[in-house]
Amino acid sequence: MQFEEFDAFTGKLCKETERIILEYFESPDLEVISKGDDTPVTEADRKTEQMIRDAIETLYPEHGIMGEEFGNLNESADYQWVVDPIDGTKTFTAGTPLFGTMIALLKDGEPLFGTINYPVIHKRISGDNQTAYCNSKPIRARSGVPLNEAIVLTTDAQSIPRYQNGANFEELLGKTKFCRTWGDCFGYFLVASGKADIMLDPILNPWDIMALVPVLRGSGAVITDWFGGNPAKGDSCIASNSDLHESVVQTLNQ
Repeated sequence: MQFEEFDAFTGKLCKETERIILEYFESPDLEVISKGDDTPVTEADRKTEQMIRDAIETLYPEHGIMGEEFGNLNESADYQWVVDPIDGTKTFTAGTPLFGTMIALLKDGEPLFGTINYPVIHKRISGDNQTAYCNSKPIRARSGVPLNEAIVLTTDAQSIPRYQNGANFEELLGKTKFCRTWGDCFGYFLVASGKADIMLDPILNPWDIMALVPVLRGSGAVITDWFGGNPAKGDSCIASNSDLHESVVQTLNQ
């Protein structure tokens, strides 16, 4: 599969799932259910993932699928799709537009392609580790920004001391310009498109990570796990401008 085929397939899917999601967004009748791990799920999450899975099974029946809501299918396949129907369900249920639908394609466990659709703001980013696009226009991460001018983003600042070294995070903040919680997958969009410089998540699941990797790399940013390792093998993320990444990892892990 080439980028054009992947982008066309996922672009059509995202237009269809966007309609589902927007039917539920800000609905006073939206029911929020707590899953076994105490994370929320809605009918919008389930319908969106089911539509994506049905489309993949129809067009690529030999491929595997990993999804947040409905588990794994054909786990031994060389090619695996990874689906997060609504990354940022808490954000979605709060009526905040900074959530997205994430779809990735992996070969032997490594992400080849990724796309993230932001239904409310009508933006979709895609990447293949070499290039990255937003609504079909190339995007690039920033470069040449000194650490003391860097904008730091994270999904939940309170989760960092629970899962990583909170004192090191505070030290990083002291070296940078300011920090905001424009997080979930939207924070990575801001880094990839050159609007912010560092995005941190101390704990993540595979469906939160895989679509990010080809997009961030394609934009010229660097993405690793919290310790500087392969994000596709980890359970956390640091994405940043290429000239800042080493110092960010060192500060967070000293």
